[in-house]
Amino acid sequence: MGVFGEPNKDEYMKIIYFTTALKKEDYVAFSSAWESLNTSIQNLHNRLIRALALTHQVEVISIRPFSRKYCKLKKLEIENKTEGKISWHYVGIRRLKISRYLSVKAQCKKIMNGIELNDAIVITDTLNPNVLNNSTALAKKYNLPIIGVCNNTPSMIKAAGPSYTKYLLNKASNLSGYITLTPGLNELFNKSNRANMSFEGILDTKTVAKNKNQYGKYIFYNGSLEERFGVYELIKAFKELDNPDINLYISGYHGNREHLEKAIGDSHNIINMGMLQSDDVVSFANQSLVNINPCPYSEDYDRYLIPDNIVDYLNADSVLVSVRNRHFKKYFDNDAIWIKSNEIYDLLKGLKSALNLAKEKRSELIKKANTDANKLYSMQMINRRTILFLKQFLKQKD
Repeated sequence: MGVFGEPNKDEYMKIIYFTTALKKEDYVAFSSAWESLNTSIQNLHNRLIRALALTHQVEVISIRPFSRKYCKLKKLEIENKTEGKISWHYVGIRRLKISRYLSVKAQCKKIMNGIELNDAIVITDTLNPNVLNNSTALAKKYNLPIIGVCNNTPSMIKAAGPSYTKYLLNKASNLSGYITLTPGLNELFNKSNRANMSFEGILDTKTVAKNKNQYGKYIFYNGSLEERFGVYELIKAFKELDNPDINLYISGYHGNREHLEKAIGDSHNIINMGMLQSDDVVSFANQSLVNINPCPYSEDYDRYLIPDNIVDYLNADSVLVSVRNRHFKKYFDNDAIWIKSNEIYDLLKGLKSALNLAKEKRSELIKKANTDANKLYSMQMINRRTILFLKQFLKQKD
């Protein structure tokens, strides 16, 4: 992972960002109306937007997700908000699908018409059809370079079928360039081998706990609650730990609540926290004894998936226990306790190793992980790298 020099802050560039993400404060209220939302998508795009806005104006066109089945809201109103150098344009959403599609298209065009498009560049989410359709159509209409942000393969999205995956990959195959979380995602989306850059995540501002730890000694997991991502093996391993003085706090999105509660059973020191907001996740991670990533290792997962919150865990005031991951072991081999698999034996062994660390060794491990994570993933570093990457397109366009 190369490190670029400082961007020239005097050089003008307008960034137009198509996404489903919202301001952090707005997302808190918005997500409360949903049965479940993928918070990792919100976190990545929100952080990248704020990182870019450290030095440049960002016009965000947010097509918020909407579902008659899973969302309590009947419609979403048009809103415009300002946050520093960020202008948030929330598109209004109607309940009927046909009128919704036409309305969103007209609103996005109207927003673009109100933006100064000289030296502008478009960035787009690649996992939402509505976002991708509008961003690509408008980038083509105004002859603007368009960069796709690829944080997952469509096939790993909950309930996504083969036709959905094929459609998104085809639609995103002809962009000007790509920002991806793994080299494998670049290979998947970037079939024409266009310009690209990759980073594994972005650190948010470290959240300081508002109150003294009220939860005692605990192990913390946040992420997908689907069985395939290892949370059930984690529950079994924790039961094997058999330590009544330590709790396991679980939070996340998706998954089957009934199945999860059944797996927890009558274990009083395993607590399902439901879906926590980003700042609360960081706060819990900072006060835990151990943060754990039980996502199993596989070639496909390693190629296309960055486990939830692992970047934040590396910057937390706690020790990380994680199933091996090729991308992170490359940079953080001596910064965490890496285990071979998410089998119960390996998870249990990793947890015991972390809990038995001497105080001095624990402090050294945390300090080194924090330092190394900030060198690669701080908002300032991501800003430097991404801004210089984007400017290449404007130079080519000229």
